[in-house]
Amino acid sequence: MEVTNAQAPSIRNWLSNNKNAPAHLVSKIADWFVFNRNADYGLAVMRIASGTFILGWLLINVPVANQVWGPGSAFWDPYRAVLGYKWPLDILRDAGAGFFWGWYSFAILLAVAFILGWRARLITPVFFIFYTAINAQNTAIADGGNYFIRIMLIYMIFADISRRWSLDARRKAIRGSQAANTDTQVGTVLHNLALCLIVAQLCLVYFEAGMYKVQGSMWQNGVAMYYPINSEAYGVFPWLSALLSSNTWVVVLLTYFTVIVQIAFPFLLFNRITRRIALISILGMHIGIAVVMGLPFFSGIMASADAVLVSAGTWIAIGTWLGIKSRALARRIPIVKDHIRPEECADRELAAEPQRVPESEAENREPSLV
Repeated sequence: MEVTNAQAPSIRNWLSNNKNAPAHLVSKIADWFVFNRNADYGLAVMRIASGTFILGWLLINVPVANQVWGPGSAFWDPYRAVLGYKWPLDILRDAGAGFFWGWYSFAILLAVAFILGWRARLITPVFFIFYTAINAQNTAIADGGNYFIRIMLIYMIFADISRRWSLDARRKAIRGSQAANTDTQVGTVLHNLALCLIVAQLCLVYFEAGMYKVQGSMWQNGVAMYYPINSEAYGVFPWLSALLSSNTWVVVLLTYFTVIVQIAFPFLLFNRITRRIALISILGMHIGIAVVMGLPFFSGIMASADAVLVSAGTWIAIGTWLGIKSRALARRIPIVKDHIRPEECADRELAAEPQRVPESEAENREPSLV
């Protein structure tokens, strides 16, 4: 009979074997904050996507901008006094038409620079002031996307959002070794801290929204999604709303799916596989909100922040695939250099044909060197 010296499992033995685990964990967290600027590709996608949605929002609202945020919205002044925005966010409160349109036009230019990643360290805080000052004129018509992106812009001020896929990155690449050591340790810590705040804000928004929903009887009974789907205020495609709400099981599944995904989102991020499930599910939810409820700005802004949770390898693969497809598409597009009339085409074909030389002349010619 063999006698083993293996110790019985106990809490004391586990603590003895893992007594250095806390120190290793703290060291690992410190290295994560200090040595690498994480999620640089995800933040680049967030910059491009959120900037594109803000630019589209500004351009689409140009026809009504004066009445909504400009001098034509003076009737909102008592409401603005209650909000209590301070300078410079209230700079448009008593502005004339000329100043307002200059501010609005410059905000559009800042959005373009923000998307391209040009001087992002300077552009981002200025862009935040210009965009927020416009929103402060009439927050009553704003949705959750307006509020959320303003918070995200504050965090993005401290992050290196132009490290990838930007004009800033292109300029550093051209400069080569001269720009290789420009990253400071303080800047790296601020970048990673901003990244943590973005993820924490996402988790808070989703979790709080899910917990708020689950307290309502309609969400508990599985019928809550029927009402926003069929609302005239949100419905864009009546036939699609009727199709989704015609089946009771579809309504119940959509209702419970929304609540479960939002509440479980923060807890699904700790594992690579569950994180992918969470991101695909939340992206599907945002696409549904954008299409069915007609809220593309809100959904796009929220989904753009989710991009920081996607790994760099995935974004590189997506960028490579898009590059290959775009080059293949460019090769298929015919390029017409000039316009040629039919009679000119016939003359060119005749001129391109080789002319036969009489044998008598060919014998007297010298051989060609070409």
